[in-house]
Amino acid sequence: MPKARTHRPRRSAAVLRERRRENRAMRNMTERLKVSDFLTVLGMDESDIDRYGSWAGKHIVNAYRAAHYGYNPRTTRKRTKPCKGYPEGRWIKVFIYRATDPALIAGCASYKRTAPFVQGMYAPAA
Repeated sequence: MPKARTHRPRRSAAVLRERRRENRAMRNMTERLKVSDFLTVLGMDESDIDRYGSWAGKHIVNAYRAAHYGYNPRTTRKRTKPCKGYPEGRWIKVFIYRATDPALIAGCASYKRTAPFVQGMYAPAA
């Protein structure tokens, strides 16, 4: 009887390890973008991204929350540019999105500074 108990946890641990391996492979296949990377792809200048990127991110996260029942997107850490008191920049948390997420385009379309860059990509539902 004790022998059967020891085999079950080992088997379930192996199954769990295999599931984690598959999930990790899937997670690595899906490219994730920060708002600044997405705005660069759209063709915005770096100075405009520095100036309007934070507000664009707020519009994008609101669109994401509206589409995903109030949940936040995944986060990552990003080093900022050097500034006063932080010669190497400082680490901040930022949201990341899948490259195919419609919230990126919808959020940019709702913000007047980034709307001209996504006019041809986004058509609101009639």
